[in-house]
Amino acid sequence: MAEQFMHFVSEADTVRGLDVYRELYASGADVTGLGEGFFAEVTAWRLAGILLFDRRLAGVAHERSPERVRRDQFDHFTVQLVVEGLFHLDCGGGFVRVDPGQIALVDATRPMRNRMTAARVITASVAREVLQAALGSTAGLHGRVIDEDKALLLADYMKSLAARAAEIGEADLAAVSRAFIDLLTVAAGAVELGRGADLRRLEFARRESVKRFIEANLEVELTAEVIGEATGVSRATLYRIFQSDGGLSGVIQARRLVRLRAALGDLADERSLAEIAHVCGFKSESHVGRLFREAFAISPGEYRKQLRAAMTLGERAEMSRRRWDALMGEIS
Repeated sequence: MAEQFMHFVSEADTVRGLDVYRELYASGADVTGLGEGFFAEVTAWRLAGILLFDRRLAGVAHERSPERVRRDQFDHFTVQLVVEGLFHLDCGGGFVRVDPGQIALVDATRPMRNRMTAARVITASVAREVLQAALGSTAGLHGRVIDEDKALLLADYMKSLAARAAEIGEADLAAVSRAFIDLLTVAAGAVELGRGADLRRLEFARRESVKRFIEANLEVELTAEVIGEATGVSRATLYRIFQSDGGLSGVIQARRLVRLRAALGDLADERSLAEIAHVCGFKSESHVGRLFREAFAISPGEYRKQLRAAMTLGERAEMSRRRWDALMGEIS
């Protein structure tokens, strides 16, 4: 299933609730309250190349200053659908109102501010390559607002994803993300044409085809020959298109670690670490322990223990923030 890596509901105490929420967002934005009436409920899932957030917020503002942009070096976009309420966005030209049904595009490499008053906003954080595959170019997208009449299909899809994310099978995530790309292309209505754009889309399609196969077969031994025969992508192309991701073996290992982390985070999963590691394609518990610690700066056993022991809202928010930080590496 799609990994739910966050579910946060603020405390009734407005001051304490805002403090915890501020810590939750500490890695990505500076948070300030807008007076009385702060409230936050955030649920988030990991899809394929997309982090999906369903946020219900009141009395709060977020800012990514030039200093923060330089410091965190994020390199992704957010696609923000306003479902209801008041949402104001400033991407450099002053605040503009984004009405319910409209979708705003925000480049994480550039400063921005927003303000929310009793709003529900569904946000998809997506890898830059997703936008490039959809539109051919990301130039001029920062702060662009897509009107409701153009955004209808994508808006309906984003609301459906937020409602049904928990029902999406792991092997289907890549196809779900591909549908998102296609609908974003329709909504934006300005696709770059030409051989260069076609090649980028073909490259992306190949990558997604391979990722779908890997995701569906993590428990078996995966080699370039096995993957190439199943997907029709040559060995040379496999190595080339995944060179920037640490190579084909790096992609396979990363997906196995993410699958393992999701299982460890499932409080209903009582299997031993050895059992989970085996079905994720790892050969030994000691091997996976070393790789998990290198990737997430914590051992699998300690990660599982902390999740199950987290009792206070602040502790649970801190665990969510850590999981969010780790997932950002997939899209930035």
